[in-house]
Amino acid sequence: MPSIYRPKHSVTNPEVDVVSGTARVHVDSRSSRRETDDGQTEWAGRRKAQPATMILPATRTWMNSLPLDYRPQALGIRFPRILNLIAASWDNPKDCSAFISSLLHDQRGGRKGFPPEVVADIHDLRVYYAKLHPIIDWDESFDNKRGH
Repeated sequence: MPSIYRPKHSVTNPEVDVVSGTARVHVDSRSSRRETDDGQTEWAGRRKAQPATMILPATRTWMNSLPLDYRPQALGIRFPRILNLIAASWDNPKDCSAFISSLLHDQRGGRKGFPPEVVADIHDLRVYYAKLHPIIDWDESFDNKRGH
């Protein structure tokens, strides 16, 4: 299976035909950066920034706004990236409910799953969110997010 990070039409020849003629492509051996013969950096195919591996300030503010009984401590410690995503979608009931549900249901199969204390945190957030937004059909929201 080809890499998802490499374009299907990877450059195998150092010369690339362009509209105005031929351009040489230099691959910097110290990084994945490519430069054209005029010294310009070619950004196509570069990875996006890595997700934050710590609780962001906005997420901490959001957590502090939650009642103590619903604050996801284990989730924040073990999976801060996921907590940041929940906090970012909190004000969008349809997306947030679908995301929380997707964390509790394995759509891809064969996933390891979360530790019990993290599942409890996610479940508590779902219960609290359902109290805030009682008209959300959680199963429908989850199915729509999955494309069903």
